[in-house]
Amino acid sequence: MILFRPLFLATLMIAGPVAAAQANGTADMQACKAMAATLPPKQAEITQLTTERDAAAEAVESTGEAWEDTEIHRRASAGHAAAADAARTVYDEAKKRLARHELALQASVRQYNDDITAFNSRCATK
Repeated sequence: MILFRPLFLATLMIAGPVAAAQANGTADMQACKAMAATLPPKQAEITQLTTERDAAAEAVESTGEAWEDTEIHRRASAGHAAAADAARTVYDEAKKRLARHELALQASVRQYNDDITAFNSRCATK
């Protein structure tokens, strides 16, 4: 009888959480399905934000080159200086736009990673 007591106690300790998990199984399954349903739209949003960020990066590159081309002639005349200033303004605005897109993308990816972690911790073992 003494030999079976540890086995019996171990069985009780395992059966308690299993019974609780089975009682919560339906609610957990529904929550996991709901969490899983939110992931594809977030992936699509990340794809869209990546596309926008890449386009903004290309705009920075082209406006930067345009500014450099006009900056070379700045000292030729007041008109050239004004053109260089205008090109610099466009370039600076493009850099700001790129920074906004990059921050939005990073925030979205961070949130998606948090959602994946929450999903995995709650649903991956079920």
